[in-house]
Amino acid sequence: MRLVLAALVFFSAGVFAWQCPSCGTENEGSFCVQCHLPEPPSGMAFVPATTVQINGSSVDVPPFYIDSIPVTYREFLPWLNGSGFGVEELGIIITGDGDESMQFLAFTPFMGAQEGGITVPSQCLENPVASITWSGAQSFLSDSGKRLPTLAEMEAASSRGLIDVWDSYEVMQIFAGQMQASMGELLGTLSQQAMFAGYSTANERVMWELTGTTFGENPLTTAASVDVHFITLFKALSEPVLSSTGRELGYFNVIFRGAIEVPR
Repeated sequence: MRLVLAALVFFSAGVFAWQCPSCGTENEGSFCVQCHLPEPPSGMAFVPATTVQINGSSVDVPPFYIDSIPVTYREFLPWLNGSGFGVEELGIIITGDGDESMQFLAFTPFMGAQEGGITVPSQCLENPVASITWSGAQSFLSDSGKRLPTLAEMEAASSRGLIDVWDSYEVMQIFAGQMQASMGELLGTLSQQAMFAGYSTANERVMWELTGTTFGENPLTTAASVDVHFITLFKALSEPVLSSTGRELGYFNVIFRGAIEVPR
């Protein structure tokens, strides 16, 4: 059964209340009067303590909140443009390859804005932001009081139907013309077939999601060491698929969302 965000209820007295997603109690304060669960942050869903199976092993997952949708360009751009990053720093965040010519933008919907900074075509604003490195995603989420979900948390949320999949082909179609134009001088005419070589089936086109977990390590832990090089990727299929990526690499088909532990 899919868990949903805590519902807001409007009382005649003019006070907004929320319904606890754990026990169903209606509340006006910051904590549930029945089970003491903190009110879920805006845009986040509650996942109760559960047990998941990962690589044949049972993993107990404490309760947590997770973003109902991945981070979008509309959310990400103000942070990106307001953090005072230089050109090379922008490249390190967006694809992991900063350079003064800004070629790191070529395979992304990001582009220079006329008024300065970085923007995307307006039709991309509600799409999940992609091409962001693991460190860049962690930095953005940290400034929002969140972190990347662990592998175990992604599995727990996915098993409850809380993670909707995104088709990289459909998402990329929105800015394919822009990418073809920007890459024309480097690669000649870049066909859509070339852009999606190796993405022939629907499952192959499902976008990956970043987790905070080091590849092959404890699925409950979030990688923090600067010595970590490979991070676990999660694809929310009926049978979840795992892979890995370099900590400082960003790809057009990898997106991310935030998580918060429930205080105990």
